[in-house]
Amino acid sequence: MKYFIIDPLSPYKIHYHIGMVSRRLTDSGGLVLTAQGVNYSKTEEVLDDGIRLFKIMMRLEFALKDIGFCTPGRRQVAEVHWERYVNERLGLAFWEKIKDAADAEPLIETPPMKQIADNYGNLHWRKSGAVSSIQELIAAMRRVRNNLFHGGKSGDPDADRNAMLYLAALFVIDQILQEDEGLRTSFSGIY
Repeated sequence: MKYFIIDPLSPYKIHYHIGMVSRRLTDSGGLVLTAQGVNYSKTEEVLDDGIRLFKIMMRLEFALKDIGFCTPGRRQVAEVHWERYVNERLGLAFWEKIKDAADAEPLIETPPMKQIADNYGNLHWRKSGAVSSIQELIAAMRRVRNNLFHGGKSGDPDADRNAMLYLAALFVIDQILQEDEGLRTSFSGIY
């Protein structure tokens, strides 16, 4: 059930309810979620750089699809064709330039673990060896984002390294954007 309440005395101009969750729109257009009995405090554990990484990856993936590095996924959903992008636009030259960068070291020397599920649905972590190619580096960068977005950063064994992994991933993205003018143009939205 969905209904709206307009309360002129409240700092929140409109309240609307969907089921048991109440949402309030603030004067500035922000949305505040409230629900009885739900503790949202664990979401505050994500560091600002993690939030920044998520936002930048979101825009990066848009830009990659926008410049033609797109492939149909399940049910024809547009997905980034990372392998083709890495091979066609970055390649060995980019790897040679970035492999010794101190800011990329956490991704290269000790990439993030991969969260996996066994046949019974139990979650486990699989270690990854040191990165030795640009394809593996981009996979490690994407794993940082995937672990963050898909819940792998709650209670994970890399928790003490998350800040370093976020910064390393952001560094790699920055280097990619500096390297690829077409991608940078689309990412920036300045055509």
